[in-house]
Amino acid sequence: MAAALESVRDSRGWTGLGAVELLAPGRATERFPVLDPGFAAVWTGGVGRVDGRLFRDAALVAAERAGAVRHSGRAELVRDGDGVRGVRVDGQVVLDGDAVVLAAGAWSTELCAPLGLRLGLGPVRGQIVHVELPGRETAGWPTVMTLGEEHGHHYALAFPGGRVVVGATREPGAGFDSRVTVAGQRQVLDAALTLAPGLTDATVLETRVGFRPVSADGYPLLGAVPGLAGLVVATGLGANGLTYGPLTGVLAAGLALGERPPFDLTPFRPGR
Repeated sequence: MAAALESVRDSRGWTGLGAVELLAPGRATERFPVLDPGFAAVWTGGVGRVDGRLFRDAALVAAERAGAVRHSGRAELVRDGDGVRGVRVDGQVVLDGDAVVLAAGAWSTELCAPLGLRLGLGPVRGQIVHVELPGRETAGWPTVMTLGEEHGHHYALAFPGGRVVVGATREPGAGFDSRVTVAGQRQVLDAALTLAPGLTDATVLETRVGFRPVSADGYPLLGAVPGLAGLVVATGLGANGLTYGPLTGVLAAGLALGERPPFDLTPFRPGR
């Protein structure tokens, strides 16, 4: 258990972890009852869960209240000489401005290609399974994440009403194929049952598929693009979009406004 605690210290540091407690085998099951009682764990109070769809909807409402306008269709960046001056949707210019922030996730590479800009970024498919434990109230259960190569990088998190989310696959070669595959389903469920055998009798509600934008070196792409005035790229957060998205948005907005970033963004430059 001490080694696990050191792993947390090395990989995440102490900032934001809150209270940290070592849990002997069996103790973690007291907090997440379907876990294998043989697992020891490190508990921290500094981690929370986010419903991604609610987060997205709230962000959209906030943006529209601030004056943002939504357009649906096929988007293209509008080039003007050595710069980018707007966005075209279905052939019609809907945004004409001094700066454009490109935050199109895994699709950013496709949008940049006509400009001659090659982003080292591609989609990594993730399949995530939602299950339900009938008659169980799971609202107070913590998030569970595995550490180390033996069990891979999987997780289980609970929402109210008996819903437990388990995931996820990491499939860099799948492209934008949005199918739920037998292999992906098996991988997620095998990992889930190894971690939490108490899920054996749970009902499978749905499997969601998403495309994480991941760069070649795993770091985000954030910054202005040399040779393309007015274009700021903000993507490549991988599986950490909900965690780092708000900060990335603030930094990207500052760059679009010509503000000096609060720290050196050179390691994240889009053209690296």
